[in-house]
Amino acid sequence: FSDAGLTGAAVVKPLTASPRYSGLHAVFKAPFGLRDGMGPDALKARLITFAGRRKQVPTGPLTLARAGRYLVLRPIKPTPALDWLAAQCVAAFDGFAESLAYAAPHQGVKLNDHQRLLLKSFGDPHVLSEYRFYITLTGPLDPAHLERVSQALWPMLEEICATGVTVDGLSLFGEAGGGRAPRLIGRYRLGSLGNPRLPAHRG
Repeated sequence: FSDAGLTGAAVVKPLTASPRYSGLHAVFKAPFGLRDGMGPDALKARLITFAGRRKQVPTGPLTLARAGRYLVLRPIKPTPALDWLAAQCVAAFDGFAESLAYAAPHQGVKLNDHQRLLLKSFGDPHVLSEYRFYITLTGPLDPAHLERVSQALWPMLEEICATGVTVDGLSLFGEAGGGRAPRLIGRYRLGSLGNPRLPAHRG
């Protein structure tokens, strides 16, 4: 989302034992552990090629919304191009993921029959037809603070939401260990095989 002045990432997340907040981001492939015989270097090489062959995708106008205890930005209108990019991520990288790597966090969560089938097949019930693009802005907040934080953020986001942002690259994150947020391995520009690597943002 660099063109909009947002410091964040659209991500593919390997090697993560459980989903944790990792700053402003949008997920296209949920966290997963690498299956036996699949190494980080092979995954990185695949992502560089994958990103270089895909087009950048505008989100269209956005709205500030709640997703449970999180604040997120959601497209106001359907975004089939983003849904298709997410589906392509599943197809391209599911072969790297160990079986049911992402199933545990969904235990006890109410799922319909179709979502349970997706969970069994892909380790994630929110893929393909169940995928919904959004940009996570905050970590989990106390319910009493959600409205206050939302009101504080809106003046800074109103102009960005009116025009939307462009997903211009994909980022790869890996397990940092010690309960820390995932570490950024690399950011790769969409549609730029000649110069695929984006400079990593540093705090």
